Amino acid sequence: APAQKAPHIAAARVLEAAVPPFSAATPMLTCTSVPLLKFEGAKERPVLSEEGLAAIGALPGPVCPVAFVGDGRSGKSFLASKLVGEGAFPQDDSDVAVTEGIDVAVMQSHPGHILVLDCEGGNNAMSKSHSIVTVVGALMATALVFVTDGKASESAMQALASMLEERSLIKCDGTGSIHAQSLFFVVNQNRLRYAEDTLEKILAAEHDEDRAEIRQLISKTYSEDRRQFHTIPADTKPEFEARWESLHNSIREAATPLKMGKLWMTGQQVVHMLKQIENLLSKHGKVSLPSLHRHVILDGWLKPTVSQVIGSRMDKLLEGFSESELATQRVGECTGNCNECKKEAQVGWLDPDIEEFFCEACWLTFSPKVLKCGFC
Repeated sequence: APAQKAPHIAAARVLEAAVPPFSAATPMLTCTSVPLLKFEGAKERPVLSEEGLAAIGALPGPVCPVAFVGDGRSGKSFLASKLVGEGAFPQDDSDVAVTEGIDVAVMQSHPGHILVLDCEGGNNAMSKSHSIVTVVGALMATALVFVTDGKASESAMQALASMLEERSLIKCDGTGSIHAQSLFFVVNQNRLRYAEDTLEKILAAEHDEDRAEIRQLISKTYSEDRRQFHTIPADTKPEFEARWESLHNSIREAATPLKMGKLWMTGQQVVHMLKQIENLLSKHGKVSLPSLHRHVILDGWLKPTVSQVIGSRMDKLLEGFSESELATQRVGECTGNCNECKKEAQVGWLDPDIEEFFCEACWLTFSPKVLKCGFC
């Protein structure tokens, strides 16, 4: 029997079914990058750039974010520019990091707009790194490209694990979840000969306790069907174009629309999310996913939609319905089998983030603060 497709790959193919497939040679509407997140003052307070927010906010959706992260001075901006268009992101060969914070470029594309985030390096001894960059990348990107220079070293594995540990600033308190994200481990300017299953061999290798813990963290965060290993030689090598074509197509396939629950997010909703991340980190030092979900869905979608309905006087439509007609509508209690306590035919709700049903008693136990009307 043929192998079953991974869910994220199947979703990407459904999304692109109505249009011709993209390749590295496909022309697109591109733009030069603009700042999205920078740092100000002696305390280096994170500040969102209006220029970057405006570029994102103009997108009607769906939005498919790709984040380039990893070692400092490893060629992240070069690879990001290859994806967007030559020269899209600033590059030079100095020992000081070119990218501070996050720069963003937008590719207006059909069926999903590609949002490319070029993030500052995490281990450059000549430059500082900031944990908020990792948090934004974790929450936004559906495809995360981790770039290391020259070879797949143990220090690169440690840098990736450190980045994943910084995601502990994202707090899941009873509801909400980080969307499924694909990892691309990329050795740029590769100088060694690697097999396609190199990453799997690295993760499976037996080591001391510290190294084993690093590998367990990476394996737990990204399942085998959501992690890939790629090598990119110097652009003067004859095999460069073929290697880049393979990575490019894999990234495009994995860059699925960003969702909040079941809602495909528009550019304006992504802007709402970024502002709330900045607000939560500055006030509390962490990001609560339930709070983020409520903010984006309530303020960024539900309230404007309800206001539009009321503004058009569509609420007057209900005046023509009698009590008997309203009684035929599907309203009232919802029953199902609770996924937590396993009781059957219980009154409760379906969690939109994980698509599992929970009874009212279990909701009150693990998430009492969100069991209320969104407008309250």
